[in-house]
Amino acid sequence: MNNSFSQSIANICGLELATLVNDYKFSVFGGHTAVIEGHKGVVEYSTETVSFAVKKGTLRISGNDLRIKCLEKHFAVVVGAIISVEVKGNEK
Repeated sequence: MNNSFSQSIANICGLELATLVNDYKFSVFGGHTAVIEGHKGVVEYSTETVSFAVKKGTLRISGNDLRIKCLEKHFAVVVGAIISVEVKGNEK
């Protein structure tokens, strides 16, 4: 896909290019806030683990005192003491 075309589409949709190309994106800020864009729903939720369905897998946030601060269609913010974030593909 042409990057300038992809970037134009991302701008029109209000998305970052990485989200458009990869179907999801996550960022962790200061070890206490995770922002997930492009998720397909919550898979698991506890104060130690929050997991989201993403394209071809699961994004799992592990830590302490985790909570979902914002949850919208395809967008979420998780806060707490974040220890790790991992993405696992679906096993066939």
